[in-house]
Amino acid sequence: MKTRQNLEQITLYLTQTLTGYEVIPATWGWHIHKGDMYCGNLEYQGTRGWQGSALSCLSTELREELKKFVQSDYSMNEARTLVAHL
Repeated sequence: MKTRQNLEQITLYLTQTLTGYEVIPATWGWHIHKGDMYCGNLEYQGTRGWQGSALSCLSTELREELKKFVQSDYSMNEARTLVAHL
């Protein structure tokens, strides 16, 4: 149950941060769309942070916001728990 909560909280964070993009949970992360365009996948890896082809579609500002999430205590604890259970 905790893992599902973590996934939902991170998905909510992504949805709020990536305004203008559609964030769709997937087995190993999230699919990111902007309008009719598929930007790619986005995943969080405990040792490497955010990874995936969708990063190249995001603005520098949005990538910086994602880095801030990685640096927060909440994200590290929650994401480690999430990654450990995937």
